[in-house]
Amino acid sequence: MLKKAYKLTSLEIKSIFKKDTPIKIIRGVFFDIKYVLFDTNKRKNFSFAVILSGKVFKKAVERNKIRRRIFSLLDKYLKEKEIKTEEKLAVLIYPKKDLKTLKFLDLEKELYNAFNKIINK
Repeated sequence: MLKKAYKLTSLEIKSIFKKDTPIKIIRGVFFDIKYVLFDTNKRKNFSFAVILSGKVFKKAVERNKIRRRIFSLLDKYLKEKEIKTEEKLAVLIYPKKDLKTLKFLDLEKELYNAFNKIINK
């Protein structure tokens, strides 16, 4: 599971993702990712949040399962790549309805491809 230090709280999401901040978006088939560079000394290099809508995923069991899967893949990604950048990055992940039917390995490939795009930019 991803450490709490890498998770964004709702107050941090509101403060970082204001209307005047330049937000970059990666749109995918199974999820959209919004990310922004920020300058606060409180946070580590990367911070993540997974935002699931109750309208799209009706049951809390589904929402929790998807959130756990994504956080575990993010943890695995950070450990494998041993990312050490000086950029401070906040990432919001918005899963889409099609993600329910996606297998774990396919989700891993999609998520890794998206994060490789973010890091290589």
